Amino acid sequence: MDNQLSMDEKFLKKLVDILETNLENEQFGVGQLATAMGLSRSQLHRKLNAINGKSTSRFIREFRLEKAMEMLKNNVATASEIAYKVGFSSPSYFNTSFNQYYGYPPGEVKFRNPLNDEDSEEIQTSNDNTATLTSKSRLFNKRTYVIATLAILLIASFSYYNYTNSETTIITENEEPVALSENSIAVLPFKNMSGSPENEAFCDGMTTAIISRLSKIKGINKVISLTSMMNYKDNKKSMQEIAKELKVRYILESGFQKSGNDIKINLQLIDGKSDKLFWSQEYKGTYDSIFKVQALVAEMVAKKLDANITEEEQTDIQQAMTKNMEAYDNYLQGVYVSSNYSAKNYIASRKYFERAIALDSSFAEAYVRLGYTYSMLGTWFGNLSKMKADSLAAPFFKKALQLDPNNLELLYRRAEKELFNWNFKVADSMLNEYTRHMGENFLSDFLYLMLGRYDEVIESINNQIKEDPNALYNKIETVYAYYFKGDIETSLHLMNKGLMLNPNFEFTYDHFGNIYIDMKNYEKAKDVLETGLQISDKRHASMLIHLAIAYHYLGNEKKSLEYLNEVIDRANKGEPEIIVFVAHYYARLGKNDEAFKWLDKAYKKHEVDLIWLKADPNLLMLKNDPRYKVLCNKIGFPDC
Repeated sequence: MDNQLSMDEKFLKKLVDILETNLENEQFGVGQLATAMGLSRSQLHRKLNAINGKSTSRFIREFRLEKAMEMLKNNVATASEIAYKVGFSSPSYFNTSFNQYYGYPPGEVKFRNPLNDEDSEEIQTSNDNTATLTSKSRLFNKRTYVIATLAILLIASFSYYNYTNSETTIITENEEPVALSENSIAVLPFKNMSGSPENEAFCDGMTTAIISRLSKIKGINKVISLTSMMNYKDNKKSMQEIAKELKVRYILESGFQKSGNDIKINLQLIDGKSDKLFWSQEYKGTYDSIFKVQALVAEMVAKKLDANITEEEQTDIQQAMTKNMEAYDNYLQGVYVSSNYSAKNYIASRKYFERAIALDSSFAEAYVRLGYTYSMLGTWFGNLSKMKADSLAAPFFKKALQLDPNNLELLYRRAEKELFNWNFKVADSMLNEYTRHMGENFLSDFLYLMLGRYDEVIESINNQIKEDPNALYNKIETVYAYYFKGDIETSLHLMNKGLMLNPNFEFTYDHFGNIYIDMKNYEKAKDVLETGLQISDKRHASMLIHLAIAYHYLGNEKKSLEYLNEVIDRANKGEPEIIVFVAHYYARLGKNDEAFKWLDKAYKKHEVDLIWLKADPNLLMLKNDPRYKVLCNKIGFPDC
């Protein structure tokens, strides 16, 4: 035991030494600490949690706050200056975090009697029961309010939305001036100069290709993601407005025209600070040289941004997906069709990827996309059972792996497959490798949500927002993180913003309904769920079940049973991936025996939504039942 304790102490000391060295570096977070320790993020989290019960992000935050207290007591500098000295991104965030941790703001430290703090520590450590109670009290306080603190950080990036609530304070742009990196860029969606709707897929393909290539050049500090930039398609805002929103210096505005094999590209690089044209170029050529053109555009833009391109990066950005341009055309059409997120569009996209493969049997990306299409129909849309979707996707992923073992898109899709097969450790390992190359990503956040590691999700989202402010409203995991942590107000706010971005995304209404059920606002739950059903081309079982719950608590048992029985009837007829939702109904009504009967059925069918067993508020009321832990262990969750 002593040896083990000594090993733990050495481990903690090494962590502290690394953090001490990087104290002023606000960018030094969980990922950087894990790398410095020679561990993955998950390995570090598990080891630290086993030693002291803390997540890595909490350990880092508390270390910074304790160093700040030392500096404040020694009157090293002002509270605002100390905020930066201990690695906080702003004095406002530091003040809020400090207040939550110590119970009073940093400005009061000099007015307090140091003996009081020492006496308090003695009292806490003199009695095991008291120490436990005090520790729990502090933990409860921090767990309750940590999300509100993080909301301040996130919302600071969006002060123009004027979102307020009683427990947060908005950090305005005057308080937190934005420093624009000189070589940061946003690529606006290419404009279709031909006017032909058929060329929209080529324009989106060009946008994707240029963003992808620029993102591979490490000499460019910041490239806004494709997801965020597609929100600016046909946008009428000025270049200055867009640059300010995205916190970038330059905007690339482009037009693309295709007529037969002839192409024409107009490029304009605009200084977002002055709204003046910085550089322009017109390119005329042939479509069969499109990959060379994409590489050339990326290289020219990088040069204008004074970004150095390494030999490895040069090779990477000059790679061609295929030599068959007709295959590439079909690939782009498939991507374009599936970009409008629905089962119908994913089904429609398959024929394009199949044609691309028929035209070029060595087209790795087309195999990845076709495999992914089948996976989506099983894991996300429920049109296929998970097992059926896996069997259909497997040969395409296998072929892509043979053609291009280092394909990062394939690595990501394989990780997704392992995650939904409940192989959490394998998925985590693959995602750590993917993150090492590509940075923070949706699927890692998704995995951590399932495992209950909400602090890591929010830290990851914070990092992504620093690079791409619009990332906040594009990420459903942001909503989940706040929801699962208990901050319903922020979750609802973000959901509203997501709805504004895409009012036709039917699952947003389902999430809304769930949240309103938790708030016991069953009338609102009913209204938003019925709206979701109206705009959807499918009667989603989850919406029907949540409507059944809402109607039950509204006293309309006839309507409640009508929705419930519709789902049960469909499940009994063999419809895939809906059994677990019946368990939601019985769990919400406190009928545990019925809930576990349906959960056992879902387990035998390997239903996808069982991945949410540890996090889903619809099932959390079952946690005190011994059968819950048994099922949790059978699925393979760590720390049941």
